[in-house]
Order: sequence, then C-alpha cells, then structure tokens
Amino acid sequence: MTTRITFDLPGASGGSQTLDLPDDVAIAMYGGLTNSPAVIDPEAEGFEELLASTSLLSRLITHLTLSRERHIAAADATSPHANRRAIGLAAAMQPSQLGVVLERNGRPRSRRG
Repeated sequence: MTTRITFDLPGASGGSQTLDLPDDVAIAMYGGLTNSPAVIDPEAEGFEELLASTSLLSRLITHLTLSRERHIAAADATSPHANRRAIGLAAAMQPSQLGVVLERNGRPRSRRG
C-alpha cells in the first residue's frame, strides 16, 4: 500500500509536490520527523516490495546525510567562534567525527593554528 504525501516547498524548489510512498517509508519518515521513540517493523512482506522500500530509504538516508553535513558546515561558517560543541550535539556527533565532516565540507578540522 502507499501513502500520498504533499510537500509545499519554498523557494527554488517551488510549489506543491506530491509523492506516493510505500506505507513503511512514510511511517519511518513521520517517525523520524516527529522524533518518535517507536521504530515500526515493516508491514511489507514481498521480497520485491521490501527491496523497493529498502532502496528508497537508502537514497533518503544518503540525501539527508549530505544535507546534514552542509548544514553543519554552514553553522560552523557563521562565525570564527561558532560553538562546535553545540554543533556536535545537534548533529549527534563526537568531536573527531565532526572534524572529519567539517574538513570534508571545506572547513578547518581544527581552529588551532
């Protein structure tokens, strides 16, 4: 089964976009967006259906990971004294992992000269 989700997107993406997502993916997205403590087992039973949902979730995770990294770098770039501890907490990252992400996105890993 599928769930229809409509996004009213701002700016360049513009306008209203509607997607039909497998129910399992829609439930997982909603749970993540609402910080739900429950992770629901998939309702899909067929191999092909489970593969399609797994592929869609993998692409979503990859896209969200890249977006998160760009947000981290942008937050760090707001000031030479941006609070990296707060950035790391918001991103749920250890300082060493944060440094790798910052460096990968064109920011200095360390502020030490």
